[in-house]
Amino acid sequence: MTTTKYIIASLALLMGLGSQAQTPQIKFMAPGVYPEGVAYNNKNNMFYVSSVTTGTIGTVDMQGNYKTIYTDPSLKSTYGLKLDPKQNLLWACVSDGNYSQYSDSSTYKKMGRLIAIDIITGKKIHDINLAKQYKGQHFINDMAFDATGNIYVTDSYSPVVYKIDKSGKASVFAKSELFESIDIGLNGIVYHPLGFLIVNNNSKGAIYKIDMKNPQNITRVKVKTLFPGADGMLIGPGGSIIVVQNKSVDKVHQLTSTDNWQTAEVQGSTTAEDRYQQPSTGTMANGQVYVLNSKMNELADPTKHPSKEFSIQLVQFRPAK
Repeated sequence: MTTTKYIIASLALLMGLGSQAQTPQIKFMAPGVYPEGVAYNNKNNMFYVSSVTTGTIGTVDMQGNYKTIYTDPSLKSTYGLKLDPKQNLLWACVSDGNYSQYSDSSTYKKMGRLIAIDIITGKKIHDINLAKQYKGQHFINDMAFDATGNIYVTDSYSPVVYKIDKSGKASVFAKSELFESIDIGLNGIVYHPLGFLIVNNNSKGAIYKIDMKNPQNITRVKVKTLFPGADGMLIGPGGSIIVVQNKSVDKVHQLTSTDNWQTAEVQGSTTAEDRYQQPSTGTMANGQVYVLNSKMNELADPTKHPSKEFSIQLVQFRPAK
């Protein structure tokens, strides 16, 4: 090889090794809002985001323009969001779990609601009180829809998963000691197309499978690694499960299984170069995974000035080593 060709080849190799960079972000200005939940509507190409500090719900377009579309101080904080495109309803988890500007002693760790907003009219259509279904503290955090329209909701301060059927009737669907935690317990939840629920425990970093026909049958999915700080989850390509992890790890993982989720392995993850900032939840947009950078870790640090800018970031997985 000539000297010139050797230099060119070496430069190409170095460029390839250094090609990993932070993935694209949709940045938006929303001072002090601290969004936690995100959902995408492919009808209008809009993201919807919640707020742990104000309880508001807003939209973010692909150019990063933020607009508040629903305000109600009684909501305290809004967390996980899910869109029902057929009904034009945006569902939101509502609690006073932490950090709300409107928190008070009558609602702090006591409120547990699930609401639905008509995204056409902007009016609240449903407001379901889940706190009365189970005695204890409450932090309604995330939800999933099954194939027939039932909704399943996690409570991070109580070891239960609630069910809201198509008529709007709420009940406790699953309860287990596995869901218990001294801090935030159950968090992310998905309905798998194979016909079961998968939930995670934020503090324990564990993942569990719930039998839909027999919800007392709850098994831990065996994975070689734990995911402390496991937050939102969603179904990815090929029935994989995508797990968002924060608590200083700040990565997103894609899990696959070959035995109906008795066991699972990490197929791919994001890298440190992506520099996620307390990622919380994710959504599918135009066939790609996007994750919300909540920056909620700032709220526990009195030395931090409230952020004005947040972002929704494209996820690109690198194969697990």
